[in-house]
Amino acid sequence: MMQTFDRYTLRARVFPLLVAAVPLFLAISAWIPFSQWPVKLAGGSIVLVIAAFAMAQLARDAGKRIEKPLWDSWGWPPTARMLQHRDRTFDEGSKDRMHRRLLEFGVVPRLPTRDEEAADPDAAHRAYITCSEWLRGKALELKGKAPFDVVHDENISYGYRRNLLGIRPAALAISALALLGIAAAFFFGRSPFIEWGAALAVAAYLAFGVNEAAFRRAADNYSERLLRAVEAIPSKPAKPSTAKSRALPK
Repeated sequence: MMQTFDRYTLRARVFPLLVAAVPLFLAISAWIPFSQWPVKLAGGSIVLVIAAFAMAQLARDAGKRIEKPLWDSWGWPPTARMLQHRDRTFDEGSKDRMHRRLLEFGVVPRLPTRDEEAADPDAAHRAYITCSEWLRGKALELKGKAPFDVVHDENISYGYRRNLLGIRPAALAISALALLGIAAAFFFGRSPFIEWGAALAVAAYLAFGVNEAAFRRAADNYSERLLRAVEAIPSKPAKPSTAKSRALPK
């Protein structure tokens, strides 16, 4: 039950659905008589939040559907790309330390040199993907400790951007219908200026603020934070020696 209401679920899965649903709620509000507005607003808000939690998985699924095609269009997933020798996100010294650290943990038997990476990019891709997946799992395991708490915040931002982009077409359709519904309320003598302005602001955000470029920035920010944190991963404790100690000769 606690996992259902964790920060990631709330901000990365529930919030995108709330953003999409708010214009619909505003359209309904535009038709509610002012005398009944406070009670119905409170009731509607509760229903809206419950529905968003119930459908949170839909936002996640929509985000996952667009994730890999976008990664493919970028060439490589961001974390794997930043591990490449030719990528310029990190200087060579920092990248060498990251590679050595991953090898120390035994994530992969070896990582390709610059020449090997250029000669066999597919093999390099597989090695870097393995490292990326291991790092994401380790970051989730350590998310309560610095600096992985910041990495987790970036992961939440990434999930929010991805999932909202995934449901963006449906959200835009809802906004368009909501604006029509609010506009119709004006013709029937109502004055839903607040609802109109708020719904228009949400529609503008979805149209201009939710896009592939914003998602890619979030992906790069998360990957960069994740890789910078690799040196903070606790080292494996050394295994105690089983050999019996020998007394030194007198």
